[in-house]
Amino acid sequence: MARRLEDQIVVISGAGSGIGRAAARMFAERGSQVVVGSRSTQALDEIAAETEKAGRRAATLLTDVSKRDQVENLAKLAVEKFGRIDTWVNNAGVSVYSAFDKITEAEVRRIFDVNFMGTVYGIWTAVPILRANGGGTIINVASVVGKRAFPLQNFYSASKHAVVGISDAIRVELMHAGGKIKLSTVCPPSVNTPFYDNALSREGYAAKPLPLVYEPERVAKDIVKCAKRARREVWVGMVTKAVVILNFFGAGMFDRFLSSVMMSQFTTEPKDPTAPSDLFGPTTDTKTRSDWTAWGNRSGAKS
Repeated sequence: MARRLEDQIVVISGAGSGIGRAAARMFAERGSQVVVGSRSTQALDEIAAETEKAGRRAATLLTDVSKRDQVENLAKLAVEKFGRIDTWVNNAGVSVYSAFDKITEAEVRRIFDVNFMGTVYGIWTAVPILRANGGGTIINVASVVGKRAFPLQNFYSASKHAVVGISDAIRVELMHAGGKIKLSTVCPPSVNTPFYDNALSREGYAAKPLPLVYEPERVAKDIVKCAKRARREVWVGMVTKAVVILNFFGAGMFDRFLSSVMMSQFTTEPKDPTAPSDLFGPTTDTKTRSDWTAWGNRSGAKS
């Protein structure tokens, strides 16, 4: 049985914006002590202010999850400050919107270093600490594209499939070891965050979310629920459920549908591949929310 949220020590990686930042604030509002990692000093300062406003003081650390020693340092900070870890959330993620033959090898490796290896480093780091404390929960944030790959999000989809796959395997290993450590995988659909503006694009235009677009607090709510009572896999919202079910019963038909709408993943705003992105370093866009409507348009834009 997981500790009450107000008694938990929660570590969140990739908390600089979007879902991770919303989760940090929500955990603090529920009474948890929060330890957050991000590549952005600006974001960490803002998160510290937000959690203090919610009644808790977050411990923060500059963390690039592609570097194992920095992930381990985030865990050390939590243990030194609070004595233990109860829930570990692997949330960091980067993306490139591109046809598969335009993306570079370095960009592919970076996607996997952050999205997949960052998750693996988090698991490797958290498990011994959770075992020493008698149990706990690991929550891996994957994606709807980890259940059904999307065109032009090819290698991002592959990395999230890898997150789902490693989560399934390790969950069973932890179960075999006694089941005191639970592992949940959370698969969100499109979310109203800076993710799309921060993503690198090699198609000449800025990326945008496909509808329906959910608010980050909706995903954060499921993350917090898993910390309270772990669930094997969470398909956030009806959109994710529909994608998984439709792909299961009609994968070929779904292929044709995605082929017809794949360019709908871009705005009409030109974006050069050399424009700032968060692939290799942080950006200044550290908001929890962006300005996308539920239908995937900029606020105020016509459908």
